Amino acid sequence: MKSLPLTPLEVYLFEDDTPAYPGWQTVRMHWRGKFRKAELEKAWPETTRQHPLLHAQVRRGFLGRLHWEFDATSPTIHWSRRRADSEWPDWLPLDIERGTGVRLYVMEGEEHTDLVFSVHHAVCDGLSIKDFAEDLLLRYAKALGDPVEPKAAPSLDLLKERGRMGGTLLERLWLPVLQTAGIIAESKLLRRVVAPIIPHAPADESGPRPPEWPALVTRIWTPAETAAIRDAAKQTKAGLPEMLMRDLQATIGAWRLAQGINLPDDWIRLSSAVSLRRKVKGTWPVANIFGIAVIDRSAKQLANRERLLRRAKEDMTLIHEWQFGYSFWMLLRLRRWWPGGIRAYARKPVARMTLVMSFVGKLYPRTALIKKQGDVTVPGAVLEQMCGSAPIRPGTAACVDLAILNGSLGSWLHYDPRVLTREKAEAFMDEFVVQISKSVAGA
Repeated sequence: MKSLPLTPLEVYLFEDDTPAYPGWQTVRMHWRGKFRKAELEKAWPETTRQHPLLHAQVRRGFLGRLHWEFDATSPTIHWSRRRADSEWPDWLPLDIERGTGVRLYVMEGEEHTDLVFSVHHAVCDGLSIKDFAEDLLLRYAKALGDPVEPKAAPSLDLLKERGRMGGTLLERLWLPVLQTAGIIAESKLLRRVVAPIIPHAPADESGPRPPEWPALVTRIWTPAETAAIRDAAKQTKAGLPEMLMRDLQATIGAWRLAQGINLPDDWIRLSSAVSLRRKVKGTWPVANIFGIAVIDRSAKQLANRERLLRRAKEDMTLIHEWQFGYSFWMLLRLRRWWPGGIRAYARKPVARMTLVMSFVGKLYPRTALIKKQGDVTVPGAVLEQMCGSAPIRPGTAACVDLAILNGSLGSWLHYDPRVLTREKAEAFMDEFVVQISKSVAGA
C-alpha cells in the first residue's frame, strides 16, 4: 500500500489547521524516573512501522484531491533537558504536506522525564495516540528485559475501512437512513447561532499562534475523591460521562454570570467526541475513527442541574441508539461533492461549538505495564500523570479533556489565551470543581 485517499473527516481536519489555530493534539506523559535513549530509539521506529499514517504525508492529486503517501522514513525523537514542570518543548512544525504528522519529544530532568507526543489531528484521534503510546512503551519495556509482549500488529486492511459507516451490508444500507433522519432532526441546530464561551472576535487565521501554546489549566482529584464521584454518578442512574457533561454545562452558566455575561437567550453548544470503533478481528491501526455529538442548551437553562442531567442522559441515549455520531460524517460527505466545500466549511470563522468535551474513561486499565502496586511502569520509570489537549479553533476558545489514571480523575482545560486570561481559566476550573462537589453531595 503506497497511498490512500483522505476521508472527508481527514480532509476537514487537514483544512481546519491554520497558523493561528494549529490542528495539533498534544499528550504529555509525566514519569518519575529515567528513560534509556538507545532502547527508546529502537522501539520508536518498530512502533511507527505498525501504523502507516504515522509516517505519511499529504499529497495533492488530480483535481486537487488529497491522498496519503507513505514514506519508509520514521519520525525522529527529539531529546532535550527538562527545566520546569510547566515547560513545553520547542515545537517543530507539523506541516503534513512537507513531513510526517507526529513528533515525540523526550524532556529529561534530574528525577523526572516527560514524553510529549505532538500529533496532527488529520493523522489520528486521541484514542489512537493513547494506543500507540502503549505500543511504544511495551516494546521499550521488552527491550529492557520486562517479560511483556507487544500487541499484535493491526490489520492494515482496516485503514481502508476507517471512513466507512457500519460493518455488515445491512448496517451500511441502514445507517445512511438513520443519519438522514438525524440531519433532518438536527436541521434546526445547524441554523442556530452558537454563542462562544465569552464574546470575542476570532483571530486572523493567517497570524501567529498564541505565544503560550498549549495553554492548560489542570485539576486532579484523589483516588478517594474519584471513587466518590463515580459513586455519585451511580446514584443518579446516569453514566459518569453524562454527569460530568451536566456539571460542565452548569459550570459554563455559573462562570459566564460571574464574568458579567448575562445573555439568557444565548445558545450554548457542548460537543463531545464519540468513538465509532466497531468490534473487528484484531485492533484498529492509528486513524480517526470518531464522530461528534452536540448538545444545545439555552443559557437560561444552565442553572437547573436536575433538568440538565435528565436531558444529558436522554440526549446521549438517543445519540448512541440512533448512531447520530455518524451525522457529521454524512454532512462532510455531502460537502465533498462540490469543489472546496469542506475547506470553505472548515475555514468559516464562526463559533460552531461553545466548548468541546472529551472523556476517555480509564487510561490503560488492562495493560501489561501495570504492576502489583497498580501503577503503569516501565523499567526505571513510573507514570505519575498524563494530560492532553485537543485543538482550539475560531470561536471555540476552550476544550476540556477528562480521564482517569491510577484511580484519579484528571481534567485539563486547553484555552485560547487571546480570549481568556489565565485567571479566568483558573476561575472556570474552580467552578467545575464546585459543580462536581455538588454532584457528590447529591445536589
